[in-house]
Amino acid sequence: MEDKKLDILKDLLVSEEHTLEDLQRLVQKSKEFIKIESKNGKVILSASYAFTISEKLALFLIGSYFSHELGLSGDKKTSREVSEELDIPQTTLSGPLGEFVRAKTVSQESEGYKIKFYEIEKILDSLNEKYIQKTKITSSPIIIPKKKNSKKPNKNTLASTSFFNQDNEFDKRLGGVELTKQNFDSLFNLNNGKLILLRGYRSDTFAESHLKATLLILTANNLLNGGDELSSSTIRDTLQYAGVANLTSLSTTLKDFSTMIIHRRGPIGSTNTSYQISGFGLQNGILLIKDILENTSNFKVSFQKKIRRTKAIPINLNNDDLEKKIMEFAKDLSIESEDLKKTFDFQNDGPRLLKKPAENNRKQVQIKSLMLLGIVIKKIYGIDNFNGKIILKNSNIAHDRLDLLDSNKEYQQYFSKKPKTAMELNYNGQTEALNLIKNFLSNEKPSGNKN
Repeated sequence: MEDKKLDILKDLLVSEEHTLEDLQRLVQKSKEFIKIESKNGKVILSASYAFTISEKLALFLIGSYFSHELGLSGDKKTSREVSEELDIPQTTLSGPLGEFVRAKTVSQESEGYKIKFYEIEKILDSLNEKYIQKTKITSSPIIIPKKKNSKKPNKNTLASTSFFNQDNEFDKRLGGVELTKQNFDSLFNLNNGKLILLRGYRSDTFAESHLKATLLILTANNLLNGGDELSSSTIRDTLQYAGVANLTSLSTTLKDFSTMIIHRRGPIGSTNTSYQISGFGLQNGILLIKDILENTSNFKVSFQKKIRRTKAIPINLNNDDLEKKIMEFAKDLSIESEDLKKTFDFQNDGPRLLKKPAENNRKQVQIKSLMLLGIVIKKIYGIDNFNGKIILKNSNIAHDRLDLLDSNKEYQQYFSKKPKTAMELNYNGQTEALNLIKNFLSNEKPSGNKN
C-alpha cells in the first residue's frame, strides 16, 4: 500500500535533475535566443529581438546554466557579474532579480543567483510564443472601414483581429513596398490583439528610438485597423513591452515632431491624452518600414541638439591681488582708486554695485548694472563670463525676468551670449561699460549711447 501511495505522490515532486531528452528539448527552444562561446563559456544573447530587461536577465541565467553543464563556467552569477555581462547597471537589475527570487524562479545563494532548472522550459515557452510563434494571419484582404458605415476605431486598443491585406489598396498605402506576410512578421507580431514591436527602432539616442518606435506603432495601427489615433497609455505600454528605454522623455521628444505625430490633449484636468499620426507621419512611417525591410536609409530626421549652457567661472581673488588689480584698473582709467571703491564694494568673490543706474525702466537698470559689474569682473578679477542673476542679487538689484533681455536691442548690442547662459560683454559692450564707470564717478547720469 505504501509503495502505491509513493507511486501516486511522486508526480508532485520536482527535481534539479534532468534527462537527456529534457536537455535536448530545452536546447532546441533556446537556440534562437542564446549562443555560448566555446572558449570561455560567455553567454551571448540574440540581437534580433528587443528583449526586456527581465527577459535578458532570465536568458542570461539560462545560458549560464547551459554553460555550466558544458563545463565552461559556474552556474551561479553575482549581480555584479550579471551587470557587467549584460551591460545593465546593478541598480536597474535589482528589481527584476528580486522579483525572480520572490517568484521562486531564481534561487539566491551566497555565491550568487541561479536559475531553477524546472522553471527554464516555462520561460522559454513564453519567449517562443512572444517572438517566434507568430499569430496566424489570414489570407483574406483587410477591410478598411468607411467613415459612413463604421465606428471610429478605438484609440485605447490596437487591432483586435489579425488582418493581412494583399490587394492593390494595401500596396498603395505602403508606398509601393510589397509587404508580404513574412516581412510583416519580421517587424510586428500580433498576440491576442496586442501589437508587439520586434525591431526597427533601435538607434544611438533615446530620442531617435522613441520617434521611430512610436511612428512604427501608429503606422501599423493605421494599416491594420484603419485608425490614426492611439491613447498615450497604449503607446507607452507597447513601447515598454518592446523594451524601449527611458520613456520619461517620450512626450518631450515627440513634441518636436508635431507635423508627424500630433499630441491630442483631453479636457482640462483630464489625464486622457492620445497621439494621432498625420498624413505626413504615415508617409514617413511607411518610408521607415521600407528602410528596415530593404536595408536603405531614406528615412532621415534631424534632431535638435541640446545647447550646453556655459557655466560662469567662480570668482575668487585674494586681498593682496585684489588691491593690486584695483590700483591698476584705476590708473588705466585715469581715476582715483578711492572713488572707484565708493562706487563698488570689492569682495573676494566679486564686486557689489553700491548704487544702481538712475533709470526708471527695469530692463535699462539691469542692462547697465550688468555692464558695470561685468567690466569690473573682467578687468579686475580676470574673468570673462559671469552669472548675471547672482551679481545683480548681491547688489540688491532686481534679478527677475532676465530671459526677457534677449529681445532687447541694447542687450544684443553689448553682450555676446544669451541671458540664460553665462553672460559676457562683447568688445562694444566693454568700451561702453568703461564710459559708464567714468560717468558714475563724475556723478553724470549713465547713458546707453557712446560719448
